[in-house]
Amino acid sequence: MKQFFIASILLIAVIIYVNFLSSVHAVALLRPLSEFPQKLGEFTMVSEQSFSDEVMGSLGVDHYIMREYRNKDGYPLWLYVGFYESQAEGEIIHSPKHCMPGSGWNALQTDKVSLPDPLDGKSSLIVNQMVLQKGLDKQLAYYWYQSRGRVVADEYWDRAYMIFDSVVKRRSDGALIRITGPGGNLPDDIKKQQQFAVELIKNLSSYLPE
Repeated sequence: MKQFFIASILLIAVIIYVNFLSSVHAVALLRPLSEFPQKLGEFTMVSEQSFSDEVMGSLGVDHYIMREYRNKDGYPLWLYVGFYESQAEGEIIHSPKHCMPGSGWNALQTDKVSLPDPLDGKSSLIVNQMVLQKGLDKQLAYYWYQSRGRVVADEYWDRAYMIFDSVVKRRSDGALIRITGPGGNLPDDIKKQQQFAVELIKNLSSYLPE
């Protein structure tokens, strides 16, 4: 009975996806990502990268920034924000959980952690925290989906919300937010990166549509 119920839900989701996701309308950014602050808390942008046409074709992303920030001690963090005006088959946000291991980084530990919501100061937000290793090098990464006013850690819930909003709002726009940095000194790395993430979330509300 349980398997039948799950199969029925999945079938309904596929029908909704086919009938409605293809009819969503594109939603623009509130402001261009190129205007995103070059200073976030104690961190200042030191460089910015551009993707090749091949990578852009694979991602299907409409707008993005890929930047390196450093604090006064030279501690580096890499920020990626990728925004899709609408998502359709073949142009859906790729989960870092699959992409990063594909580039040689193996996930040693994956957790969902709570961050204070900087916009109301009362509630909290759940995001993903990953410890990765390639050879002798370790990285700490945070990522989440920020779509149509929601901060979501789980990719399946993000897809479910996307299907729901495609029906109710005719919208499937969304963004992937990812922060990566050193992971060799976890207590200190976690503190720095979480402070950066909270400052980042506070600023993203001026760029991503709700």
